[in-house]
Amino acid sequence: MKSFTLHRQSVISRDLLFNISTNVENFNKIMPDYFKSLTVLEEFDSHKIVLENISFLGQSLDVKTKHVVLPPNTHEVYILSGPLKNTSFIEKYVPSSLGTDITIIVDLQINGFLKFIPFLRQILIRKMGNVMNEFVKCAELYSRNLSAKE
Repeated sequence: MKSFTLHRQSVISRDLLFNISTNVENFNKIMPDYFKSLTVLEEFDSHKIVLENISFLGQSLDVKTKHVVLPPNTHEVYILSGPLKNTSFIEKYVPSSLGTDITIIVDLQINGFLKFIPFLRQILIRKMGNVMNEFVKCAELYSRNLSAKE
């Protein structure tokens, strides 16, 4: 089974959280420990092709991704290069009484010699859950900073 689902809640409104999570150019401001730099290579009406320099599991990687934004609540991310090529993240943002319910369906594809490393899948799933927790915290802090500037 390659797919798994992550769930989290945020106190931020769906629209604000969706805008933060789809504003690819600001990822390195929101989560600088993970996103070192992002360069938009191509931009279309509903999607962008982005070259991302990320830090993950202690490694610095250049990864090409496709971000498809389907307002008001769906953000799809497809990894086009690197060791997790063909992995997809389908993010859904649903308003709730507390703010927003976030669901990410991950179709994890491990390529090359990495697929032969025991327990790597479990490590990646746990790390992706941790990154999602950090993203929610960082997005909430970022939104408070935006409010303070207004």
